[in-house]
Amino acid sequence: MVELAPVRDRPAARASHQGPPPRGKARAHSRLVRVLRWLLPLVMASVVLTLVALVVAHALRRQDAAQRDAATPIEMINPHFFGRDSQGRPYTLGARQAARDEQSFQRVLLSFPTVTLYANGAAGAAATRPSTITADTGVYHEDSRMLFLKGHVRAEDAKASKFAADEAVVNTRTGMVTSPSALSSHTSMGDLQSTGFDVFDRGDRAVFKGGVHARLNTR
Repeated sequence: MVELAPVRDRPAARASHQGPPPRGKARAHSRLVRVLRWLLPLVMASVVLTLVALVVAHALRRQDAAQRDAATPIEMINPHFFGRDSQGRPYTLGARQAARDEQSFQRVLLSFPTVTLYANGAAGAAATRPSTITADTGVYHEDSRMLFLKGHVRAEDAKASKFAADEAVVNTRTGMVTSPSALSSHTSMGDLQSTGFDVFDRGDRAVFKGGVHARLNTR
């Protein structure tokens, strides 16, 4: 009697006869796994460090730019400041250029300043003739509201009198103008020279001091 043996699955039979993979391939695979275990964390750490370095560098650049901006003086072209003195009378202060002093933000450096003092508190057409003072340079102190003028100081007061000096100080709180330098003036009464002067009430009253020489008109 003939016995028939069951037919085995051929792929399974071949696999059962192949045996384990060669040792060389197993060793190479193990080495690759070990390298990747060390390499991948290093790559991740380097990426994180690079990102941190970029963030720190960006923050330092922004801080440096902010410091440079803070150190750069604020400059203005054709500025005009408006204010009132202790009696409510208006005045205007203009210049071709103005800049904050790097040493003190309370000081404003002016190029070719012009200050106009209005006598009766009205800066319109109904106002009496204003007093106007110009100079080459000026320094305005915002804390004391004092304006120091220097270089070719020229003034024309409310009575159309003209003054010329090397320097002058304008107190915008009181409207008083003083000068310790030599002065020459031309008024409706005549010409006058002195070594100093004080102007009160925005040009309504003037006091000349030191070495006064005058030539008065007879008519």
